[in-house]
Amino acid sequence: MMETRGTSIRFTLIGSALGFLTQVMLAPNLAILGVVPNFILGFVVLNAMFNDKIRSSVTGFVLGLLFDFIAHGPLGIMSFVLALLGYGVSSINKELLYGSWGIKAFLLLVAAFFGELLHAALLSIVGFDSDFLTSFAMRTLPGTLYDAVLGLVVFPIMYRLDLKRMREPEKLKRKLN
Repeated sequence: MMETRGTSIRFTLIGSALGFLTQVMLAPNLAILGVVPNFILGFVVLNAMFNDKIRSSVTGFVLGLLFDFIAHGPLGIMSFVLALLGYGVSSINKELLYGSWGIKAFLLLVAAFFGELLHAALLSIVGFDSDFLTSFAMRTLPGTLYDAVLGLVVFPIMYRLDLKRMREPEKLKRKLN
């Protein structure tokens, strides 16, 4: 049986396009000491907070594949990471995600760290990065903080849009009565 929670497909498609375009056009200009924010990872995590497992993993896979096409690295690594991340975040209990802002911010930070860490580990395993510790210290930790901060800027907007969607059935019910 398909899960019913989630935002509209149009919202996911528009957000995916905006995430990809900001990754291509804006992210290289925001680099600090060689650390580039990963808008795509941030969008996949935020999208997974509001959608079911299937849509979240497919969105993560497709955006990860697009990221692999524009990044310097082996094809498929970020696809795997983002599909796994989308599935994992979306699998977390819905009641936890509708809790306090602190829990959501912590989940965003943990998910960004896990995504960046898994990406660095897989790049080391396939031989793209020679030194995992340097990659961890110079890219994973700063990238995690960068992704989490940018996600916290976008999160209130997505949360607000999701609350509007959740109120629509109540308005419809009132009109029918």
